[in-house]
Amino acid sequence: MDQHTRYASLPPIRSLHELREALRDAGGLRERIGRPFITLTFAQSLDGSIATRDKKPIGLSGPESSRLTHELRALHEGILVGIGTVLSDDPRLTVRLVPGDQPRPFILDTHRRTPPKAQLLRRRDTTPSVVCSESFAAQGQCPLEASGASVLPCSTGGDGLIDLNAFLERIGRLGVSSLMVEGGARVISSFLTAGLADLLVITVAPRLINGTAVLGPYRGPEIRLQDTCFEPFGRDVVLWAKPCWDGP
Repeated sequence: MDQHTRYASLPPIRSLHELREALRDAGGLRERIGRPFITLTFAQSLDGSIATRDKKPIGLSGPESSRLTHELRALHEGILVGIGTVLSDDPRLTVRLVPGDQPRPFILDTHRRTPPKAQLLRRRDTTPSVVCSESFAAQGQCPLEASGASVLPCSTGGDGLIDLNAFLERIGRLGVSSLMVEGGARVISSFLTAGLADLLVITVAPRLINGTAVLGPYRGPEIRLQDTCFEPFGRDVVLWAKPCWDGP
């Protein structure tokens, strides 16, 4: 099945209600597209900044859009960030602002740099998975496991980073049917470059920051957005859209 065929069978998702309905059938979607359903979500300023110029995190989302983010977390079986986000933000990735299940956390960490004292590893309600290269996973006793994480070895691509297709196949075998990718910029760009996204959920805050661009690392072809929907959430505007890479 080629990349474009893998997306042709996905239904339009124009609202949070339709997203709920789609994710209830996440297992069926995984069977049809051959991997977990992937939602890329991030908050940005009006000028496309996701952090300051020196890559320090910014609190962009207002209360209403933050609540939506937590609802989206509860709708997914897995949630993923990169090691850069762990080192800069030290997130917990929990569902706190709404009732709901906790998604299984994954950290893309090719070189196994996750600090043993990271907040994610101190959670007792779930076992986070640190996804590292097979060579780093084989380097002796790992203190991360003693801190409460599982180490998930994965093959790497030509760039030396985790092969995202291999990673998705691996977590699919673990029973994860839907994955929410929260960032940071390098991870989001990597998924888009690989053509691995079914839905974008973008929170746009009414600020101009002139900072680190969310798609600064992206070097792929132009992406068109289909089935686009805009909704206000307090001071912010949230956009849902299906990305499409196959021509104008």
